[in-house]
This record gives sequence, C-alpha cells and structure tokens, in this order.
Amino acid sequence: MTLSLVHSSYSAFVRSQVFFRLFPAFGGPLLKRLNPWIIVLLVLGLYLMLSNIPGSGRYTVNYNEFKDLLGQGQVERVVVAEGNAQVTLKAPRTVTVSTAQGDVERENVRDVVVRLPGSAATPDQSLLTELERQNVNFKFNAPSQWGAILFNFLPILLLIGMMYFFFMRAQGGQSGVMQFGQSRAKKYGKENRVPTKFTDVAGHEEAKRELVEVVDFLKNPAKYHQIGAEIPKGVLLVGPPGTGKTLLARAIAGEADVPFFSVSASEFMEMFVGVGASRVRTLFEDARKSAPAIMFIDEIDSIGRKRGAGIGGGHDEREQTLNQILSEMDGFDKTSSVIVLGATNRPDVLDPALLRPGRFDRQVTIDLPNLKEREAILKVHLRNKPLGEGVDVPEIAKSTPYFSGADLKNVTNEAALEAARLSKTKIDMSDFYRALDKITLGLENGSLTISDQEKKAIAYHEAGHAVTAAVIPGSDKLQKVSIIPRGRALGAAFYLPEEQVLMSKERLENQLVVALGGRAAEEVFMGNVTSGAADDFRKATNIARKMVLEWGMGENFKNMALTTDSGPVFLGEDMAKPKMFSEHTSQLVDEDVKRILNHAYDRALTIVTEYKQAMHDVAEALLSQELITGDVVREAVARVGGAAQPQPAPTPTT
Repeated sequence: MTLSLVHSSYSAFVRSQVFFRLFPAFGGPLLKRLNPWIIVLLVLGLYLMLSNIPGSGRYTVNYNEFKDLLGQGQVERVVVAEGNAQVTLKAPRTVTVSTAQGDVERENVRDVVVRLPGSAATPDQSLLTELERQNVNFKFNAPSQWGAILFNFLPILLLIGMMYFFFMRAQGGQSGVMQFGQSRAKKYGKENRVPTKFTDVAGHEEAKRELVEVVDFLKNPAKYHQIGAEIPKGVLLVGPPGTGKTLLARAIAGEADVPFFSVSASEFMEMFVGVGASRVRTLFEDARKSAPAIMFIDEIDSIGRKRGAGIGGGHDEREQTLNQILSEMDGFDKTSSVIVLGATNRPDVLDPALLRPGRFDRQVTIDLPNLKEREAILKVHLRNKPLGEGVDVPEIAKSTPYFSGADLKNVTNEAALEAARLSKTKIDMSDFYRALDKITLGLENGSLTISDQEKKAIAYHEAGHAVTAAVIPGSDKLQKVSIIPRGRALGAAFYLPEEQVLMSKERLENQLVVALGGRAAEEVFMGNVTSGAADDFRKATNIARKMVLEWGMGENFKNMALTTDSGPVFLGEDMAKPKMFSEHTSQLVDEDVKRILNHAYDRALTIVTEYKQAMHDVAEALLSQELITGDVVREAVARVGGAAQPQPAPTPTT
C-alpha cells in the first residue's frame, strides 16, 4: 500500500515538471530516466534516516538547561524514546538552545529535545522523582523493531538498487537484466514516419530509378507474385563516404510508407560471445512480424568482412554474427515482404557469400555527383540561406569537382559562417571562395614568419605551376594563384578541372609537367632548390607509378597490369598471397617511373625557360598582391608566346 502510494506520487511528480522548473541545472531528463523503484528505496532510506534523528523539527537543549526548566515547573510533558526526551513546555519562553555555532537564546520556544544520561556510569536517579513531584505527564516508548531492521538493511538495499540502476544504464535502458540479445534497431512506423522522399534527394537519378522498383514491390507485391517474379531480397548501396547512401535508404522508407528498422552493423557486436547472432535473430523476427518492412544495416562491412582471413583461423564473434545474417537472409520465404538494405563504402572486403544471389543480390552504386548533380545538391542546401545577387551556383558547382554531397553541404555551411563572421545579412561569392580555400587548404596562417628570400622562392614556385598550366594545351583551367600560407601549404594554384571518365596518356603527362613546374622554376630562377616541392613529388610519383603498374603506359610493360587491386585487406591474406613480380621486374618498373618523371621535368624546365618574362611578371604580381587570378597569368603568357604554344612531346622510348 505504502509502496504503491510512493510510486504514484513519484509519477505525478515527474509529470508535473515542478522539479525541472525549480532546478533546471540539475538535469530533469536524468530524473525521468531513473527507475521509479529506485526512487522508492531512496525515499524510504531518507525517511528512516530522518526518523532516527533526535527531535526532528525541535530545538536541542543541554541537560542542565532541561533540569533548570524542570525545577522551575515549566515542563508540561516528556516523551522518552531510546535515550532521547521530547519535552513540551507549559508556555512559550526564551530558552538557551544548542546549535552548530554554539549556545544561543531563542524566543517563543515551546518544544525542545534533550539527550538523557543513559550509561551506568552517569545515571540520574532523581529524574523520575522530580518529574513526579512536578506532576509532569511522561511516558517511555519502546524502540521500533521494524524500523531498526529496515535501518540495518538499508545500506544493502541501496547498494543493490545502485547496482541495478547502473547495470541497466550500461545495457541501454532495457527492461530486463539479461536482455543482451535484444535488437537495438530503431523502428520507424506510423507513430514516427520517415519524412524523407525521393524529391528530397538531389541527383543520383539512375540510382533512384533502380530503387523505385523496391518501393513498388512493397506497395504492390501481388503484381510481382502473380507473374512469378521475385524481388531482390537484399539491396546493397555502394559508394564513397558522404554520397547519400543513408539518405537514399531513408527516402525508400518514406516512399514505401512501411515499418523501417535502422541499425548500424557495429551495434550487433558485444563483448559476450553469441550476443551478435542473438541480436540478428531478434531483428529479423521483428521485421517479419511487421512485414512488409525494410531493414537498413549501415556500414555492413564492419561485420560482413571475408571469413577465414585471420592468422589463427579461429571462429570469432564477428564471423558468428555474419553466419547468422547469411542464414537469416537465405531463410526468407519467397512471399516474404521484407527487404534488407545495406550500405558500405568497402564492397571489396565483403564476404562473397553475402553478395551471392538470394542475399545482397543487387548492388546500386552511389557515386560522386557530376556537375549537374552538384548544382542540384547545392540548391537544396541553399534553400534556407539568404543569397546575394552575385551568387553563381553553377560557378560554385564547377569549383567543387569530386566533392560529395556531404562536402557540398559543408561548403554552404562554411560560406554562411564566413558571412556571419563579417556581420553580413546575405551570402555572396566571396564567402564561398573563402570557404573553399579553408576546406581545401585550411585556415590562413597569418602568424607564420617568412623571410623575403623565402617569399620570393614561393612566388616563383607557384608561378612555375601557373605558367606551365597556362602554356600546355588541354590543361585544367587556372582559376587563381596565391602565396598566402594556409594550413601546411605556403602557396597554391587553384584549377577548374575538366571532369573526365577516361584519362589519356597525354593528359597524364601534362599533369606531371604542371606538378613539377614549381621545382623547375626554383632551379632556373632561384639557383637552388627547396623542400617546398615535397607534396608535388608525392603526387607526381603516384601518378607515374599508376601509369606503369595499373594502366600499362610504361615502356617496358605496355598493355600489362602488374597490380590488380589496391592491396591486401587482411594480414592473413597478405601472408598467403604469392609475390606479384620478381626483383628484376621491380627494377624495370622503377626505370619506367623514373623515365616518365624525368621527361616531364625536362619539359617543365623548357617551358619556364622559354616563358622567362611571363614567369617574372607572375612572380612580381604575386609578391605585390599575394593573390592573382588566372587571367593575369594567361595575359602574361600571351604577351610572351603569342598564339603559338608548344605541343607536348612524346615520352622518349630509350
């Protein structure tokens, strides 16, 4: 009866929000998450502790003060319990009471409490005689046995309650103590529908057309069953990070208007063996009960990696979870209206059994957006942002090649932050340019101290990149050149690259010339070289090695690929793989890479020497302005070379 009353009072207290209004800093949501029965234990413990405090709500007086009041005939009633006497005076009066600060006088006091001498060494034999002589109404109360028992067991009860509370918090607030195997998927249904539609996803038209069939099956399954067609049981969304795989999954759920179970693959894993497989079974059972339904497993590569690749070959928890997923997906009957969606950016590491027909038998590639799609994505992210009159969205889309949807959202947000930092009411193109510079190169490093000689070397280095890019036909369009330090870069040349699916050998060799133009300019105009070309060398060497090893553009290995993948995924596979080629072949590869790079460097030296005056003009403009446009470079090149431009020479064969 008492526990029910306390529990009801607690529930009413939480609903009333009184505590949250009085103490907002305490964190009202935390109190809501507490188990009510733990609150009951705390309240009982507090009650018992307060009930055992002598004379709660009364003033405490010394024993000699009590004796003086008794001798003066001021005491009306005395109740003794466990050595403490609760004294009621005949009339309010001024009394000397004991406090933490010492003895002080209190006025209009009628109820006091006093500790009676209870040991055999200091008895007061005359107390009872004096009470009878003064006709005081007194009585002795026996101590409460139940209270003593509860008080003795209170620490144990509190300890059990605290352990239960923290154990439940560690398990994510589940209702049962041993609910490890329950699915942690978040379900979206009629109460919390997914609002995303295909119209909210800009670009990816081919992928959306592929996924419309999945939505149509969930809405009209009879149309497919009557003709004997089977819908793919699993659809795997594949693509680089930030391209919108999760967004497309939510759009499918919003369009189909069916229960949607969303879970990250890493949530299946736990420190206890067998928990992952149990959670998989629970998730699939819940989905079957809610059919037609969609299950979305994000980052499925965390548990779907190839089996048997470990060094010891042991049967670990991850493989057991994967085996359960394979069994559950293949166990669907043909009329089951449950579709499994998976998302990953590493399809190469997935187990082949996961990708076979009957499981994830359809893969939808969500690639980086092209120019038209980037423009559409930018318009979506700019819908709620005030733009100035000069904002050119197509120009921004051209300036962001190979950006994903997440990258484009970041660009718009950084531009808005730049405008707000300058107290603007609208975003203009300068804000977008500063945002792009910050994202690609980092923040301006204004505190960096650079000597005049170093600044001159940086100016000629960047002029070498800019002039070679302006001279070589078919190069990426130069947008601007800067010698303002940003991040780890002391200067940079910005281009508007032309997006191409296939890269020709001529275009790759031209990229190498532009990359090595900075070092060539240092050698010709500064007389010595610096460490500023380190990143240029890394990029150039990477391109040259791919030309030889992967694209068959080496002189010694024409029409031949020496590497077939990006490298081993697992240590076990790496140990089991045979060596790809011999030491002699490695030497020939190095010779081809060196020949390609040396030829590109010789071309860069020729260009910066021939366009010497343009190099001086561009370097002087950079030293005076620090930031120039590509038109300045192209005008300087045109004044020197006129209409004639050197054509790229073929790579020498010997």
